[in-house]
Amino acid sequence: MIKNKKLLNKIFKYNILLGHKSTYRHPKMSKYILLKQNNIDIINPIKFIKNIKKSKQILKKCINIGGSILFVGTKNIIKDVIKKYAQKINMPYINYKWHAGLLTNIQITKLSINKKSYIDKKIKKNYKYLSKKEIKYIDRKYDKIDKFFGSIYNMHKLPLLVIIVDVKKENIAVKEAKKKGLYIIGIVDSDSSPENVNLPIPANDDSSKSIKLIFKILFYSIIKKIKKNNKYKK
Repeated sequence: MIKNKKLLNKIFKYNILLGHKSTYRHPKMSKYILLKQNNIDIINPIKFIKNIKKSKQILKKCINIGGSILFVGTKNIIKDVIKKYAQKINMPYINYKWHAGLLTNIQITKLSINKKSYIDKKIKKNYKYLSKKEIKYIDRKYDKIDKFFGSIYNMHKLPLLVIIVDVKKENIAVKEAKKKGLYIIGIVDSDSSPENVNLPIPANDDSSKSIKLIFKILFYSIIKKIKKNNKYKK
């Protein structure tokens, strides 16, 4: 039985438990489905709350031991949510496009990041000696690198944990994280497979309101702690 009625009301209000049509259900998600309503899968709230509690504990442990968390979610509707919560706890994120090899070929990733650093420190200081055409070309190149890699600019080593929204869309990220032995928390909708994720959070991954609430539940106490620590540092 779920004791927190306030949380339960919010879960229903923001359609967190609303899955896809039953005909699109992934067979391995069946254990997370409570019922079928008008041919739409409704996710079991007990399963959702149980796994979100586990996720909170793991995220806190990761932060406490100084590990980094990589946020991944490239759907247009959740790009801003990914960015907002990653920045709140000063963690890297990918919200534009996942580049193949980003984790499995970290040296190539670092080269791209170093190009951005080089332009910042060296080339931009010499803009006055360049033509408008050359400046335009450099700026275009810089913006492209920044769009794809700017958010992981300070990621000097592999993260300890990856949190992925929509494991079906971000399947390459899931495969690379698994290959590198990283712990994966995935928000998994009824049409996706939870099998390659260490800890699946069964939930609607197609709504920004749903993802906002999930992230608020997951990171509220962590953000509060960080703010408190920063307050005492002043």
